[in-house]
Amino acid sequence: MTENHDYDTPQEGTLDWHVPLNENFERIDTDVEVRDVQANRDDYTPKQGAKFLATDTGRVYLGDGTDWNELGAFGSAVDSSITEALISGFVVALASNASTPQFVDPDDTSTPVGDAMEILGNGGGGEIRLPPNPVSESETIYPYPDTAITGFGPTVSEISITEPGIGGIRFESSSGVSRVKLDGFGLNGPGLNSESGAAIRHSGGDTQDLYVGRMVFWGWNNAVYRVDEGVGPFQCRHDLLTIYECDAGNEDGLFEFNSWYGPANWFGTIAAYPTSQFSGSNSTVFFTRGGTQTVDYLTMGGTSGTAIHQTWDAQVRFGNVHWEPIGLESTPQRVVLLEGHGPAEIGSVKHVTGVAEYVYELAYDSYNANAPARKWLGPYYERGAEADISENVVNLSSANDSGMQSFYLGDPDDVTVSHSEADTGGLRALGTAGTPMG
Repeated sequence: MTENHDYDTPQEGTLDWHVPLNENFERIDTDVEVRDVQANRDDYTPKQGAKFLATDTGRVYLGDGTDWNELGAFGSAVDSSITEALISGFVVALASNASTPQFVDPDDTSTPVGDAMEILGNGGGGEIRLPPNPVSESETIYPYPDTAITGFGPTVSEISITEPGIGGIRFESSSGVSRVKLDGFGLNGPGLNSESGAAIRHSGGDTQDLYVGRMVFWGWNNAVYRVDEGVGPFQCRHDLLTIYECDAGNEDGLFEFNSWYGPANWFGTIAAYPTSQFSGSNSTVFFTRGGTQTVDYLTMGGTSGTAIHQTWDAQVRFGNVHWEPIGLESTPQRVVLLEGHGPAEIGSVKHVTGVAEYVYELAYDSYNANAPARKWLGPYYERGAEADISENVVNLSSANDSGMQSFYLGDPDDVTVSHSEADTGGLRALGTAGTPMG
C-alpha cells in the first residue's frame, strides 16, 4: 500500500496482478485534478471526490457523482495562492467587481496582458499582476481608468511586445484615462533592429494621476515616452525610469512632450543609456514643447547627444544633469538647448565623458518667434579626464529678451555671444556677484 492514497502495490509473483493495478488506475482518475477552461467543465465526469480547476477563472469544483459543485476559487482569499499562480506563469486579473481572481494563461493567447486589461475594464477597474518571467504581447495595451499593472521587479517581470511597428502602452480615450499605476516590470520593444512605436504614449484625452514606479525599457527604436500634440497629461508621477539600448535618433527625443499644456508632471530619476544601432544618430534624451515637467535627476550614457531640448512655452526644472556619453555618432552642439520664453531651471550639469561644443545654448524659438528668456543655468563642472567642451560653457545664440532676464551661475568669461543682434543685456552672469568674503 502507498502511504497517502492506499494504492495497491502488487508483490513480485502475485497472481492476477492486473486486478489491483486496474483498480489503482480507476482511483487515480478520481484523485488527479482535472484542469481545463471553465466552459469545458461538463466534458468531464464529476466522479465522487474528483476535483476540477478552471484555469481561466481559478474556480475549483468537487464532483459528487452527478454534478460539479463549486468549492471556491484558487487564490481568491489567500495571497500565497495567488503567488503560486503567478509563479506558474499565469497573468492574474483582480477586477474590482469580481469575487474571485481570473487567470490568463500566456500559452493560450497572444495578448495575455491585453486580455487581462479587458477583464478589468469590464469589472470596474482593478489590478493586473504579472508573473516573475517575460510575457509576450502581440498588440498595444490600452489601460482603463482605475487600473494597475504590477510585477515582481523591472528585471524579473517583463512585457515583451513582439510585433514591429507598434507601441507598448497607450493612453487613448476621448474622456481621458485617470488613476493608472504601472510598477515593477520591464517593457521591451521588438528589438534593436526592428521598427517600433513609442513604449508609452499619451495620444487621446488627458491622462490624469498616472503613477509609474520602477520601470525598465529595452529595445525601442522610437520615443520611450511620448505625449502627442493636443493631449495634456497632468499630475503624473514617475519614480525611476531606466532606458537600455533604445534608439530615438530618428525622433525628437527619448522623452517627447509635444503638447502645449499639461501641468504638474514629475520624474524622480531618469537613467538613459541609448544606442545608435538603428538610426546611426545620437538620441536627444528629453524634448519638450509645452506643459510643466520637473525631473530631479537626469543621468545618461550611451549615445546620448543633447540631454535637454526645451522650446515653445514648456516650463521645466531639472535638479541634476549627469552627462556621460560613450560612442557618440557626432559632436553635439550643446548638452542643454533652451529656446524661447518658457521658464527653465537647470540645477547643475556634471560632465564625465564625451565632447560637446557648449554646455548650454540659449536660442531663438522660431515657432513662437520668441527670444530666449527666463532661464536659470546652474554651475557646470567636469569630473572626468575624457570630458571636454570645445568652445565654451554658454552660447548665447540669440539675444535674451531684455524684459525677462536669464541668469547663469558662473563667470562672464564662460559666456560666448554668437548672435549678431543688438545686445540686450538680458543674460546675467552671476559669477562675480555678491560680496567677497574670507
